Amino acid sequence: MSVNEHRPKPADLKFEILEGATTTSATFVFGDEDHTLGNALRHVLMQMPETDFCGYSVPHPSEPKMNLRLQTRDGVPAIDVLKRGLQDLVTICDILDEKLDAMGEPSDPAAPVDSDSMEV
Repeated sequence: MSVNEHRPKPADLKFEILEGATTTSATFVFGDEDHTLGNALRHVLMQMPETDFCGYSVPHPSEPKMNLRLQTRDGVPAIDVLKRGLQDLVTICDILDEKLDAMGEPSDPAAPVDSDSMEV
């Protein structure tokens, strides 16, 4: 087996809240996720006024999980902010997908995309 054929085994859990969490401060573990979700979700959560701190880590590339630490202010439950952040991220992805579909297929796939024609 070559290095590129290695596939980590799937995570045992898809989602978990680590022990020691409070209403406004928790570490969430997402199974089978990595920097792709972690960085995008952290960015969305940091834009919310209720978020005091948000950071993520991938413990090791061979571990199929991503940890997200979220601390909120004004007594807003961290789980509620996380749910809203995930919904907002889905909305952003849907909008981007619609805009890309509206652009249609390029006549030359190797041609550069005119970013000025793509309004966000």
